[in-house]
Amino acid sequence: MKTYLIPLVTGIFSLASCAQQTSSHNTSSYNILLKKYAAEDGVHYEKWAANKEDKEALNKILEDWSKVDATKLNKDEQAAFRINLYNATMLDVVLDNYPLKTVTKLGKKEFAIFDDKIIETPNGKISLNTLEKKQLIKDFPDARIHFAVNCASVSCPPLRAESFNAKELEKQLNEQTKIFANSDRAVQGSGSEVKYSELFNWYADDFGTKNPAEYLNKFRAKKLSTESKVNWIKYDWNLNVAK
Repeated sequence: MKTYLIPLVTGIFSLASCAQQTSSHNTSSYNILLKKYAAEDGVHYEKWAANKEDKEALNKILEDWSKVDATKLNKDEQAAFRINLYNATMLDVVLDNYPLKTVTKLGKKEFAIFDDKIIETPNGKISLNTLEKKQLIKDFPDARIHFAVNCASVSCPPLRAESFNAKELEKQLNEQTKIFANSDRAVQGSGSEVKYSELFNWYADDFGTKNPAEYLNKFRAKKLSTESKVNWIKYDWNLNVAK
């Protein structure tokens, strides 16, 4: 995994330009890459990894974002930026190590990739888990976040083929949640044989219930019985490769 050094601000930069760097993040280049490689069933990693220019473009995006101080953003800007940073970092990890079967084997121990400090920020390096659980969810306590961040695995909610932005954040989070809630990644079976994504088990406190049906019914076209026994779908950590 590459690390991105933050250049020192010298006299050639104005205070105004510095303030602009820390108050917003440009997503135009990132949107182009997402539209090119993200699909409903996953990501076209092989094509992306083979395109040196597009791999370098993602590196440059993360280098630019390493200068953004998220604490200076308003609530919605902060959430959108952190979602994008999480997803772009995970994409970069995969492309740096492609081909691979699962991100869980990267690092010195299983799942180390989520705890290793691989994200450069103005306030020091942080891990994916710190970004998601100690910053994003802490400052933006909305369970729909779990359907926006993507862990590059089959059972994860799908990667959105556009970046998140403050103006459309509410709409985007609702769309992502509805897509997941109505898919077999969220729920499988019927009657007494219903199984739910383990996301609802791991983050039960965030969802405010131990019965996933109670949360999912807010977003599903076909309602689920809240009387069924709760079972879990085994999480598939294989890489979310688009067919």
